Amino acid sequence: MRYLLLLLLNVPIISIALLNLITRFKLKKITKRRFRIQISIWAFLLIILISSFPLYNFAFEKELLDSSELSVFDIAQTTAIIFLLYIMNNLRQRTEDTEHRLRALHQELSIRLSKTD
Repeated sequence: MRYLLLLLLNVPIISIALLNLITRFKLKKITKRRFRIQISIWAFLLIILISSFPLYNFAFEKELLDSSELSVFDIAQTTAIIFLLYIMNNLRQRTEDTEHRLRALHQELSIRLSKTD
C-alpha cells in the first residue's frame, strides 16, 4: 500500500515534467538534443521509481510489492527530491528563456540605436 502511495505522489510530477518538455519542444523553445536529454532523464527517473522497490524485494526474496519496510519518511523524502528536481529544471528553463529574451531585446536596441546615428 505504501509503495502505491509513493507512485501516486511521484508519477504525476514526472508526468507534468514530461508533458512540459513535449510542449516546449513542439513550440520550438528547446532544441532536439536538449529534448532528448531531458526526456531520457525523466524517463530514467520514472523507470527507477517504478522498478527499484520491486527489484529490492526480489533481491531479498520477499513479495514484489511488499512495502512493509517503506516508511512515511522514505515516501516524503523521495517525493521531495523529485519535486525539487522538477522545480530546479523549471527554474533553469525560465532563466534560459529570460536570457534569450534579454539577448533579443539587446540586439533590437543595438539595431535601433545604430539607425539613429
